[in-house]
Amino acid sequence: MAVCLITGGAGNLACQLTWTLAPRFERLVLFDVAPAPIGAVSANATFERGDLLDVQQLEELFKRHQPTTVIHLASLLSGSCEQNRKLGWQVNMDGTFSLFETALRHGRPTVLFASTIAAFGGVLPEVLTDETPQWPDGLYGVTKMAIERLGVYYHRQHGLDFRCLRLPITVSRHAPAGAASALASHAFIEAVRSGQFTFRSRPDTKLALIYVRDVLRAFAGLLGAPASQLAQRVYNLSAMTVTPQEIADAIQHRLPKAALRFEPDETVAALLASWPGVIDDRAARRDWSWCSEFDLARTADDFIGALRQEFARIAN
Repeated sequence: MAVCLITGGAGNLACQLTWTLAPRFERLVLFDVAPAPIGAVSANATFERGDLLDVQQLEELFKRHQPTTVIHLASLLSGSCEQNRKLGWQVNMDGTFSLFETALRHGRPTVLFASTIAAFGGVLPEVLTDETPQWPDGLYGVTKMAIERLGVYYHRQHGLDFRCLRLPITVSRHAPAGAASALASHAFIEAVRSGQFTFRSRPDTKLALIYVRDVLRAFAGLLGAPASQLAQRVYNLSAMTVTPQEIADAIQHRLPKAALRFEPDETVAALLASWPGVIDDRAARRDWSWCSEFDLARTADDFIGALRQEFARIAN
């Protein structure tokens, strides 16, 4: 029986993944410390509340469900990692170590891990490649980089089918509040909800973006690739390079009455400017035929349309 276990299973990405992966698995098990999933899930998905740091609970979870695939999304995010470094390390590193060890004891399921361009840092080249040195600036990025290396170790030394995607800034409905990486998402959301948005970035900063629907396709694509085709275990992912001004123009074109302005916050602006604007994902295209479907225009059409429908339902 094909069973997929998704850690961080209460989150928006996990919930959306259930619909994408429903035809591929007989059961999907969402596992999270949160009380319930944030959104609707597929009919063959179930939710179990639990703590990744509870080793016994994790052991029982694997015994009970015997997953053939694990999608590892559970993570403490960047701001929380800086506020509580010990908890950030425990959740991201100790939790992942326990997950990998448990997977070895229970049939060595395929493990797909969600990493991020925050695994890079410092002075970056104009184009980020798979060979770009990784010197992350924040603890969150440090743990993501370390887990990439840890997963490759478990693959090489213990036969774990570890696979990893490095995600750029993702445009999504439930982007974290206050996060610099959520600027594009909240620009769309607030323009539809309130008719206004203030960009705290510089208008000409190059940003590497991807729409959540492309992310879902990427997860399914890498999971479905035969192991023999994978020349590496960690893949950069890319879809578009745009500026905040281009995002504003795309919104304004579709919402002419929206009041959009730029009032750069130097801390936010400097952070966004430090991230790679262009990502080389040739390896993903070569090894498992990755190809994005959503450019900025398609993203704006789809996301604004979905937001309008959602807010209309709420109003009624």
